[in-house]
Amino acid sequence: MILLDGAQGEGGGQIIRAALALSAATGQPFHITRIRAGRVRPGLQPQHLAAVRAAAMLCGASVGGAFDGSPDVRFEPGPVRAGEFRFEIATAGALTLLLQTVVLPLATASEPSRIEVTGGTHVPRSPSFHYLARHWAAVAERLGLHARFDLARAGFYPPGGGEARAEVQPWKRPARLVLESRGRLVAIRGTAGAARLPGVAERMQRAARERLWESRRLESAWEVLEVPAPSKGCFLLLEAIFEHGRGAFGLIGERRVRAEALGDRAARQLLKFLDSDEGAVDPHLADQLVVPLALAGGGGLVTTPEVTSHLETVADVVSRFGIPARTWGRRGGAGGVEVGRLVDPPRSGR
Repeated sequence: MILLDGAQGEGGGQIIRAALALSAATGQPFHITRIRAGRVRPGLQPQHLAAVRAAAMLCGASVGGAFDGSPDVRFEPGPVRAGEFRFEIATAGALTLLLQTVVLPLATASEPSRIEVTGGTHVPRSPSFHYLARHWAAVAERLGLHARFDLARAGFYPPGGGEARAEVQPWKRPARLVLESRGRLVAIRGTAGAARLPGVAERMQRAARERLWESRRLESAWEVLEVPAPSKGCFLLLEAIFEHGRGAFGLIGERRVRAEALGDRAARQLLKFLDSDEGAVDPHLADQLVVPLALAGGGGLVTTPEVTSHLETVADVVSRFGIPARTWGRRGGAGGVEVGRLVDPPRSGR
């Protein structure tokens, strides 16, 4: 039984989500205490509880402490079984985080799986659906993980009400990924989307494109979307694609913030990443690649312009499941993470 302290490191939901994915995929049980102890609302919240129940469903786990506000959870997994699953988050909790939790262990099964999940698709402080589907999935595919994501309807914070679908193919392991340098800039792609806000997506796109051109004479290719959703909302995603690395930065619409300001802000974030010239991937992608690197079988190495507490936390969780992982660099400065080879391959359902 692997013992975890949910208040250490980043101290949020990332610890339990990483543990759930690793436990289901490797068959190792864990017991986590003091879940989110330092947060305003400690313990399991609806989006974390949904992840626990989803992970338990796909591997037939025995679970203790799976209730709203629970400070600790005991999770004893069985073998992962491929199939068709539907998970629901009653609030606007990020469904993208739940998808990342279940997609990885499902990929270790011997057959494809299909997933439907409801909740928030574009939520502050979480990867948006388009970040997951276009940015994270593209790098995960280089690890042999083939997952396709489709948006049925957007769910903006705070009402939520979104729905997404995913198809996961059996993982082809082992694969080792080394993203140490970016290489030449190949393209800049932008996605601007809105629901029930006529003209807003076009205004965000125009402001971002103008900032990129005026600052660095950078051309960018754009997709402007009108997305179905039960409530008003908008989003923007900018991607810089290099020969080896890539970075992406997204923003969600805010009350009393003009579309032009959002577009300009996203472009400035991307320009800051380009100007740093340190690290192969953006800081958010770095921590979201640690568990895939651990389960792909071959491990790997990723550099980033900013070492975050999230990166350090997930590397520590991975190491507690017997897979060597270490970060280097000062928190807030440039550095990276290295993940060792998985000695025993994850158990797969038959």
